[in-house]
Amino acid sequence: MKKIISSIIIFLLVLLAAVAVSKSDSIKYNNTMNRLGMSDDATVMKTSSKRNLTSTVEALSKAKLSDYQIIFFDKSNSSFGYIYSHNLLRKLPTVSGRYFSKTDFKSEIPFAVQGQQSETTSYKPQSQEYIKTDKRYISVIGNIGFNNADILNEQTLVSLSPTQPKSNKKLNQLIPVVDGRVLSNKSDLTKMKKIIKVNSTHKYSPQSDDFSEVQTNKSDNLYILSLLLIFLALIAVDIYILLPLRFDVKKTQLTGDLKNNYRNGLLLRYLLFTMIPYVIGYIWINWRIVIISYSTLNTYLILSMLATVIVGIYQIYFVKKRSED
Repeated sequence: MKKIISSIIIFLLVLLAAVAVSKSDSIKYNNTMNRLGMSDDATVMKTSSKRNLTSTVEALSKAKLSDYQIIFFDKSNSSFGYIYSHNLLRKLPTVSGRYFSKTDFKSEIPFAVQGQQSETTSYKPQSQEYIKTDKRYISVIGNIGFNNADILNEQTLVSLSPTQPKSNKKLNQLIPVVDGRVLSNKSDLTKMKKIIKVNSTHKYSPQSDDFSEVQTNKSDNLYILSLLLIFLALIAVDIYILLPLRFDVKKTQLTGDLKNNYRNGLLLRYLLFTMIPYVIGYIWINWRIVIISYSTLNTYLILSMLATVIVGIYQIYFVKKRSED
């Protein structure tokens, strides 16, 4: 009965580890959504240039740089931005309509997407929705949003292309944020900085209006600590299951091959009580728990199972051998 209870505890601990991974996935995805899909390498390029926004995009297009996406956030309202993509598009989840396509960044007509909680006023005279910016009415092609991702939900983005009419916006009114392979290509990055006339750069952090606030997130440490504690609890349950089995080994009067066969039987019993809960737990996880980082979960469970086997072999075979010498 005690072994069955221990197996149930292992099953529950496996589920708890999956919940920890799932929660971490949710936090990471939420953070990514609040970064508007941009990677941790996304970089703010400060500039005081008075160059026209459309002229800048035209120059960037002609430069034929490595893949990138660039968002020019309005300094007066960081929840409003102009986006241009060159062979890279960090797609965002839509609740209605569609997100930008690559052809939108070649079109003479700008389009917009709005967060489901955007404060930018929209107009809907008939079936089509519009926003007014830069003295133009722009079609809203989709609404973006994700649960608890407040920055994403409040965002409005307008597409840019080198073929659009000149904008009234100038670079010194905007905060450019770049993401993509161009950041790892020194020569291309230098060209881009020259076009934008960059004064300084720093990593993109969306927590403040100028994106300079350093984010301190302790969730990763808590996540690692929780998985470590669960791992230790699994080992503790393994040892608890092994206690009566070790006692049986010590009590037996068998010797030689008979004793080894007896130990093999005990090891098999131990593995049945410890491995079956992992298998059932994994089936349950696939059925009921949403996991994105399956590679992380699989690695964790494999390491836990290997530790379980090693502890069993060591306790049943090698520890007793020492006491017999």
